[in-house]
Order: sequence, then C-alpha cells, then structure tokens
Amino acid sequence: MTIAAHDPRPKKVQIADVLRSEITGGPLPSGHRLASLRELADRFEVTTVTIGNALQILMDEGLVTSVPTRGYFVQTPAIESEAATGPVERDEINAIHSEIRKLAARVAELEKQAGRAAPDL
Repeated sequence: MTIAAHDPRPKKVQIADVLRSEITGGPLPSGHRLASLRELADRFEVTTVTIGNALQILMDEGLVTSVPTRGYFVQTPAIESEAATGPVERDEINAIHSEIRKLAARVAELEKQAGRAAPDL
C-alpha cells in the first residue's frame, strides 16, 4: 500500500489514519501485536523512521503501546477498560500500596535472615 503523493498531509499522519481506522473500526482487537516496523515500512513503502513517527502519534492518542523488545500492541482504550471493570477507587489504590509495603518489608526480613542484604525497593 502506498501513501497518496497528492495528499497534503504528512506521510506519518496518513499512515496513522490508516492504522487508527484498523484499530478503532477494523480487524485489530485490543492486545493485538502490530506488524514490525520493517513490515509496516514495506507495506506503506516508507522508511522505518516514518512508521515510528506514525506509531508515536497513535501512542500519544492512547491507541497503541510499545513493549521494548516485543513490539507495538493495540492498547485497550481507557473508557472501555474502565467500563468493563468500573472506576478504581483511591481507597483500593492505597490498600494495594499498603500491601506492597508489607510484602517489601517481609522480603527484606527474609533476606536478612538468609544472610543477604535486602534489595533496594
């Protein structure tokens, strides 16, 4: 697929628009791994830098996320995610933080008992 030369929009915007339509109204479900930069560059007949710029647009919009050494993935929209699970309450977050601190203290205690220095958390 080539990018329209007569289109006044930058190539990265045209590519972002195509990928956005595939994500929001097309065949790419949440969690789907996108093709590699090279594969997308070949598909759109542009450089990998241009593809990276297009993906950055989609990441800024919250439609795509990057996982280092793994690739780019379709992101679950926040609205969809919140609707599925309900809003997270501040009390729930505080309770989780409290549990994490307790577990970190327990790990430090066990490390000390084992004769090793506790890791910095």
